[in-house]
Amino acid sequence: MTFIYYAAGGAMAIIAALTGLLLNRKQKDDKIIKALSILLAVIFFFRYMSGDEAIAAVNFMSPIAALPTKAKVVLGFIEVWLSFASIMLVILAPFFKVKILPALVTFVAFPSFLLNYVCLFNYESAIIGETAATVFSFRALLLAIETGLGLAVSVIYVVKNRKFVILKNTEWLWFALAVVGMFAASVQPYYPKAIFDANKYAMKPIDLNYYHRLLIYPAFVIPVVLYLLLHKSSEDTRRFAMLYYSWSALIMFSYTHKFADFTGTGWVTALPLHLCNTALYVTPLCLTFRLKKLFYFTYFINVLGAFLAITMPNTGDSLILSSSICEFYLSHYQAFFMPLLIVGVGIFKRPGIKEFRYSMVAFVIYFIAMLIVNAWFTNYDPNVNYFFLNGDFIPDKFGTFGMSLLNFKWEFDIGSLHFLFYPVYQLIFFAVYFAAAFGMWFIYELGYNVISGWQDMARRKEKIKVDRLALEVKMQGRSITEPISMENTNKLVLKNFTKRYAKSDVYAVKDANLEVVGGEIYGFLGPNGAGKSTIIKSIVGIQTITDGSIEVCGYDVARQSVQAKMQIGFVPDHYALYEKLTAREYINYIADLYEVSRKDREERLNRFIKLFEFETAIDNPIKTYSHGMKQKVTIMSALIHNPKVWILDEPLTGLDPNSIFQVKECMKQHAKEGNIVFFSSHIIDVVERICDKIAIIRKGQIQCVRDVHEMERKGESLEKFYMQTISDSEVEPILVEKGV
Repeated sequence: MTFIYYAAGGAMAIIAALTGLLLNRKQKDDKIIKALSILLAVIFFFRYMSGDEAIAAVNFMSPIAALPTKAKVVLGFIEVWLSFASIMLVILAPFFKVKILPALVTFVAFPSFLLNYVCLFNYESAIIGETAATVFSFRALLLAIETGLGLAVSVIYVVKNRKFVILKNTEWLWFALAVVGMFAASVQPYYPKAIFDANKYAMKPIDLNYYHRLLIYPAFVIPVVLYLLLHKSSEDTRRFAMLYYSWSALIMFSYTHKFADFTGTGWVTALPLHLCNTALYVTPLCLTFRLKKLFYFTYFINVLGAFLAITMPNTGDSLILSSSICEFYLSHYQAFFMPLLIVGVGIFKRPGIKEFRYSMVAFVIYFIAMLIVNAWFTNYDPNVNYFFLNGDFIPDKFGTFGMSLLNFKWEFDIGSLHFLFYPVYQLIFFAVYFAAAFGMWFIYELGYNVISGWQDMARRKEKIKVDRLALEVKMQGRSITEPISMENTNKLVLKNFTKRYAKSDVYAVKDANLEVVGGEIYGFLGPNGAGKSTIIKSIVGIQTITDGSIEVCGYDVARQSVQAKMQIGFVPDHYALYEKLTAREYINYIADLYEVSRKDREERLNRFIKLFEFETAIDNPIKTYSHGMKQKVTIMSALIHNPKVWILDEPLTGLDPNSIFQVKECMKQHAKEGNIVFFSSHIIDVVERICDKIAIIRKGQIQCVRDVHEMERKGESLEKFYMQTISDSEVEPILVEKGV
């Protein structure tokens, strides 16, 4: 028999390899190798599902008739482990372009299949048992063909990808991590009891005891480790890893769900219809065929069910190293964290309310189906209890009240079949589970918001690092704390500034060019929504710049944000103050941020107190102030560091005439000292009286720049000119006057 198996495996290897190599030489695509990998998957499926592994009943160091020496037992375990890891690898590899896959197939899969073929008798004995050498077995023949085909697919894949086999630098580290991950995912549930004596470690993981908690912790540690390793990888790498782990988990789960388990009278309780069992089938199928709507069923429903199962296991008195415990926890780990991990690494998008509705529809269908299946199948076996809808496992957790729910029954007969339902218990079960699933959605959103915050921080840090390097290059040896444009140290300059929000096709501001010189009071006019606030917020660093640049006293706002902000005093249109502080405390707080000396701040503050008539109010809590007083506090705090550029967004709105006069005087004084005063306003009369120059913006484009004093000498009305500029939608933008 051994010779027949060797011949069959060898013939398959030679025929497949030659066919694949010859045909692939004529074709540029990978259809042949993909077809062979699918054939390998089919053969493996029927071989694996056709019976149990003989070695599952063996202790690591206890020989049996099929494997008479310890060396053969050890070799058998190695061969079986290698085969599980390698088969999944070569089945998936042709469908993905991942840099380390050729190396994995070359150095892991190919040697594994070669070892299994050379030691085929030992491998057959480990899988089939002692009859492998004497009695012909179709399953043994499939095993030989599977080994030969796996060897052939490995050879074809390596030949086609030979130039990618040699890895460089840190790629070897990823290779090593991938090997560890592959073998960890390929662990079969009977391995722990084979390596260790299960009876020697006779601990029962129940009721959250120490051993139970040891089995719960990996459910939270494993996904975090996988996320950290995968979230920055390519899409193919992430999909490959998730498919490898999910299909491996299904293979491991199928250890107790093979063809023989679905025959005879026991088939009604062997079906994988428990909620967590469905996740093991749904997850790999959704990943393979991109079934997005079905995926969210397992995401919302299976995850919750798996978590409850891990914390309240239905494993009876099984010992911690028994096959049943290992199979239970390994499969429930996958059902619990794999859907979360799939969304976390970005294979499927974060769900919204629409996806939640999909999952609830699928849950209703599943729930009704299980009600019917339980009531129907109990006619053949009273132990049928899928999703715990038909027994006392869940009610018993709630004592007398829970058990009393089972007293409400609904029974009827259809022909020879008797149907029994527990309507009160089952309705409450559905309502509680539905509510819990809805609650999970909010928990997910909270978690994703936290993760998104971390990711955003990481991206910002990376951008700061890149911008710093670019700035150092731009400065050509000068200190990065110096202005990037030395010729603009007393100017506010916009160069082709453009701003677009998110993915909008409409530009809030398009190609804005502006130059404001120290000593000028510059008015910024335009209707609501024209782009005034957008430009101002971008100057002060509240908003990012889509394109172009802004310089404040020679500092680039995007690349030298801290230095640029140190030059600016900003009075927003909607102030936000710490109202439990007094005005003095708040202004001192701002002065600390700008590192203003004690002497300078006291001198300036005393001047502002006198100017704004604030002597009696400066030490009162800000919450007791009127709107005008709060506006004055905002102005004083904006000027406490004597900024070179003072920017005001609608500063006079809501102020009384006396306050308006005080603010205007303050603006004139600040500009007289050689500083820039740049403010937006709708009050044309004020702009005309105090401004040196004005710019008018309309629909995101600066229409003109005019010298107010020149307009006055020519007898032009600013109000009339402004209305003409913003009202005629057909007129081209008015040219900036030469030299202005």
